[in-house]
Amino acid sequence: MAQSDSCRTVLTGRILGNDTHQPLPGATVYVRELKTGAVADSAGNFQINQLCAGTYTLDYQFVGYKTSTQSIRVGRERQITANVVQLVPDSQTLQEVVVTEHRSEAQQLLQTQVSLSGATLDQTRGQSLGESLKALAGLNSIQTGPSISKPVIHGLYSNRIIILNNGIRQEDQQWGTEHAPQVDQFLASRLTVIKGAASIRYGSDAIGGVILVEPKVMPTKPGINGEVNLVGGTNGRMGVASGMVEGAFDKKLSGLSWRIQGTLKRSGYVKTPNYYLENTSYHENNFSGDLHYDHRNIGVELFYSQFDTKIGLFTGAQVGSLADLYTAISRPEPLVQPGFSYALNRPYQAVRHGLFKARAHVHLQGGGTLTATFARQQNTRQEYDYISFSGITTPELSLKLVTHTADLIWEHAPIKTKGGTGQWSGSAGFNGITQGNVRQYLFLIPNFRNYGAGLFAIERYAVGRFTVEGGLRYDYRWLRGYFLDEVTKQTYSETHNWQNANGSLGAAYQLRPDLTLTANFSTAWRAPNVADLYSNGLHQSAVAYERGNPNVQPEQAYNGNLVLAYAGKRLSGEIGIYSNRIDNYIYLKPDSVPVVRQRGAFPSYTYAQVLATFRGVDASLTYKLTDQLTLTSKNSLLFAYNQTDHDFLVSIPANRSDNSLRYDWETVGKLAKVYVSVSGLYVARQNRAPSVTTRQDNGAIIFTGDFGPPPPAYLLLGAEAGFQTQLGNQPMSISLSGTNLANVAYRDYLNRFRYFANEPGRNIMLKVKLPLALAKRS
Repeated sequence: MAQSDSCRTVLTGRILGNDTHQPLPGATVYVRELKTGAVADSAGNFQINQLCAGTYTLDYQFVGYKTSTQSIRVGRERQITANVVQLVPDSQTLQEVVVTEHRSEAQQLLQTQVSLSGATLDQTRGQSLGESLKALAGLNSIQTGPSISKPVIHGLYSNRIIILNNGIRQEDQQWGTEHAPQVDQFLASRLTVIKGAASIRYGSDAIGGVILVEPKVMPTKPGINGEVNLVGGTNGRMGVASGMVEGAFDKKLSGLSWRIQGTLKRSGYVKTPNYYLENTSYHENNFSGDLHYDHRNIGVELFYSQFDTKIGLFTGAQVGSLADLYTAISRPEPLVQPGFSYALNRPYQAVRHGLFKARAHVHLQGGGTLTATFARQQNTRQEYDYISFSGITTPELSLKLVTHTADLIWEHAPIKTKGGTGQWSGSAGFNGITQGNVRQYLFLIPNFRNYGAGLFAIERYAVGRFTVEGGLRYDYRWLRGYFLDEVTKQTYSETHNWQNANGSLGAAYQLRPDLTLTANFSTAWRAPNVADLYSNGLHQSAVAYERGNPNVQPEQAYNGNLVLAYAGKRLSGEIGIYSNRIDNYIYLKPDSVPVVRQRGAFPSYTYAQVLATFRGVDASLTYKLTDQLTLTSKNSLLFAYNQTDHDFLVSIPANRSDNSLRYDWETVGKLAKVYVSVSGLYVARQNRAPSVTTRQDNGAIIFTGDFGPPPPAYLLLGAEAGFQTQLGNQPMSISLSGTNLANVAYRDYLNRFRYFANEPGRNIMLKVKLPLALAKRS
């Protein structure tokens, strides 16, 4: 799990009954300062991760026993074991006690997962979601220039990854490589990635994995607090300001809390080591509001967010004919090399995403919790071509997608086995979705309606050091596309429906206190989306003609992984191997013959299906050379293959190794939590890619396989320094970081603009985080 080196301490302990000297499964330990905690397992053991240095107050509770309080100090140890706690029976009449444990939703699944939180997440502030997650082993991003980035998990991306934004399945127009997820990274206090098929809990499409964007816990202590984040970058002269204000009430309004958040981001032309990339400016305006009410056994939440962005597309990648494309590819540098500017002109994307969420939960008297969630999302996407076909200001492509989702989840209360040696826990639920798309102007995809429903059940059994989990899910999907007959001018429709059942089985065994082995096998599926089936037009952002295939069948994945994790006092890390077989894998296959349209001749792609395999290794290691000096290494190897055509697949991440060395001081003068770090990222050349071949067609050179060979390997150097100081009574965190410090000229295989220009050069970023206590109440 990727964490800050100063916040990597793991606290373990055990809770027993003083009267029986037996474990108390289900007992809770609550950390007052962090407003979080853990629940003891069947052996009475608990574990709390990601503790920073400091002193914490722990409250131990169990129904029928008196609360016990313990103070514990955390230094720079990798692991601390608390003294065994023995709770004393409470002979007084018991009052109803409701214990709420705030935990990541991902912790309910026994699957391989990594996360960013705390100081490590703060280090990525100002970056997109895709760029932020590249800090984790096994994660990459596929890009369209410097501004559009989307996450890649074990070689899979787009509709094969589900993003849960504040517990809601993010639904937007994201089938293309140049469609970035519309998520404000400042909303999150934790980014969790489930690597591998996870469709049992989250629904179809989770063939590659799930990304959870989780906001911090709502405040419970009366008063008003806030936080300001400021980020500045030299490359693109980027500026980001994000602010948050939140509060909680007391007395008659006790249990009511609120939060308001907003982000502004501006960036101009990005610079490679030798030249600026014209029209790569970026604008972003986001805001959100959250309202919670918790009272006894019930809770209600209302949430709304809006993400609004305008993204300039590199002018040098826009071509008017196939000859222009080949000329641009063969040119070592862009023909036009302007100076810096904040201007944002054609071609560009304008995207807005609104999300409304209503959620209610109730703790049932018979045990367990029932949660109902409703959400409405509206995603509008407008793409403007380099040159307007009509000469007017309307976009060439306009899409509006409206989505409604409904979820009903029941988590039953833990059930102890006879004799109390083991414990059952689990959940069951229903997920429903309905979508409608409306298009305007040029045709790329049709208007459509889409319905889906799923039922699932997951059960877990824990006894001693062994835990096993199994799950089953059934899904139904219905899709209808609407078309206009150009001859008769009559509308007609095409309808598809699919259904599928999938399952998962996982197990974890604690070989010893510091060594755990986890294994999981899951199946998953993905029904074709409307782009796979019915694309037929020029995709403005991709500058390519795309054709759907109405005969494609649902993808079916078979995913297995095995992870060995070690957490010693000085050495910690994990190594995981995985294999993902996908039957009917759908991808855009380059056509040999280009398509000629009004603007010129364009590369053509058609959706095709093959049997594909993805196998790889993720390995991360942290070693404390001294109490202050820490070495971290994260490595990813991936081998993907097209078994049908006996060839490699396009756009597969190359092998990479990210290594860093960090030194920490508790204090330096009046500064606290001081650190410096240096890093080196090595990305190998992607040698496992389809061969680039050419042939003559009516005097024109036609490329097949790809438009150019993979670029060479590269090594990027980075550094960072940070500290915490007091601004009045508030602790202010400041950090200064640099990427590509050697200003290396390189190209990345996963960037669609690699054919035309280099990647960004040196970038120095300053980040300031200031918590605010605006009003306190006793």
